[in-house]
Amino acid sequence: MAKVLVTGATGFIGRHLVPILIRRGHTVREAGRNRRESTAQFVPVGAIDGETDWSPALAGMDAVVHLAGVAHRPDAAEAAYFTVNDVGTGRLVEACAAAGVKAFVFLGSIAAREAADAYGVSKRAGEEHVRRFCEGADRAGIVLRPPLVYGFDAPGNWAKLQRLAASGLPLPFGGVDNRRSLCAVGNLCDAIGVALDAALSGRASGTYDIADREQVSLRTILSRLRAGMGRPPRLLPFPPSIMRLGLRVAGRGQLAETLLGDLTVDPSNFMHVFGWRPPETTSDAIEASGRQYADHGKKGQAGFF
Repeated sequence: MAKVLVTGATGFIGRHLVPILIRRGHTVREAGRNRRESTAQFVPVGAIDGETDWSPALAGMDAVVHLAGVAHRPDAAEAAYFTVNDVGTGRLVEACAAAGVKAFVFLGSIAAREAADAYGVSKRAGEEHVRRFCEGADRAGIVLRPPLVYGFDAPGNWAKLQRLAASGLPLPFGGVDNRRSLCAVGNLCDAIGVALDAALSGRASGTYDIADREQVSLRTILSRLRAGMGRPPRLLPFPPSIMRLGLRVAGRGQLAETLLGDLTVDPSNFMHVFGWRPPETTSDAIEASGRQYADHGKKGQAGFF
């Protein structure tokens, strides 16, 4: 098949993606800071910015899957998002064009849809570099925009939700019937594999929203996680309006939106263009996440949201 460079291969999504690409017949080279146990080749890459030398990693590569980036991090300076997600992506795209790479798959974010903060703006800027890559002859670039990506070893908010579910404490979310789109890491990696094959054949360049087909509420998320952990739901029907008001009064309006608000993503265009169907249902994937989390133990994340 193809020789594929994966950036960010040691991260949450990369750890799941590399074995899938290898099973699909690709030869994978990982680019990152530290080597990990893997059947893939490894090329060390320093900081990702406008000065990164990608030439050793790109030598002989047919395609790149670019996962590396700075995501929502409370400790990150605003400039860091642009240094990595915008300028760093631009540098990689230029290096790919110079090296004769024909296919580029970029892991974007649904945050680029509204571009309401530095992270979203920087990811949208990264998408523009991919769009310009597609302007070259015989080159294809695909951007995938997922919402929250989840799995038992996910960092960030999903890790915090799993810890909360694992506490076994009664929780006041039994009345929360919001609509949230999520993306199981297995579904995302399968979609990346499909997109990569299309890009290698020179077709379907563009930007696509990607997610599980189903939308779920916070109540359902916690119930399915606890089911996977072998625990009862223990969710109390506290009025969401009261919780929202209390959080806003406490200056936690963003937390109120994260927990109680809606965020929906429609993957139908990607499904139509690529003939793709998510291999996992949301309920099954959430329950599997809870079960694996209980089996593997806590992952050392601190705090809640």
